Amino acid sequence: MKNAFLLSLSHGPLAVALPVIWLALLPAFVFAFKHLRRLPTMGSLLMRVLLVVTELVLTVLVLLGFFHVGCAREKAWEFECRQNLQEISAAILAYVQDWDEHLPPASGWMSAAKPYLPKGEANRVFSCPSANSPFGYAFNDALSGLPVTKVFDPAATVMIFESDATKPNAHGGLTILPKIPRHFIEGDTYAFVDGGTKWIRRVFAASLRWKP
Repeated sequence: MKNAFLLSLSHGPLAVALPVIWLALLPAFVFAFKHLRRLPTMGSLLMRVLLVVTELVLTVLVLLGFFHVGCAREKAWEFECRQNLQEISAAILAYVQDWDEHLPPASGWMSAAKPYLPKGEANRVFSCPSANSPFGYAFNDALSGLPVTKVFDPAATVMIFESDATKPNAHGGLTILPKIPRHFIEGDTYAFVDGGTKWIRRVFAASLRWKP
């Protein structure tokens, strides 16, 4: 019920009607409020209170709709980013099966994953929707060409992570995370050696497992 109401404020008819009503009534509220101040009666006081409350409620509803649009968009981008990393991880795990259980070299990880991605999807999955570059991800340098059997905890070891890369096959470690966290509430998305993905707040990035 709550989500339906927020959606009506941000994407339904109310998203258009409320700002129009708010702007149309604002001059009338100001004019009436000024003139009612000259009438020292209980009725004029109540009317002024009602006008103020009405304008405040309309303002809150307009702002709720505006911020919900932003939050919904950010959550959609975060979801799309996670989907990208899931597809990339699946492609790399398919590569691992074909290459004697070895992870790809860091300098060519995108090239290694590309043949295992759906045809025509590579340009999409290698680009985070929140990034300013078509190459939004990087490979963990410490895993370059390593046998997966040498990875102590695949479910906790970072394999692919978000980066401000401007060239394909970006690789490195913690120091090349995006300068500004990509996703809602100061976070980034990571893919792990076992193929799992997770959104994690930037303050916890250093506590992740970056070494095999």
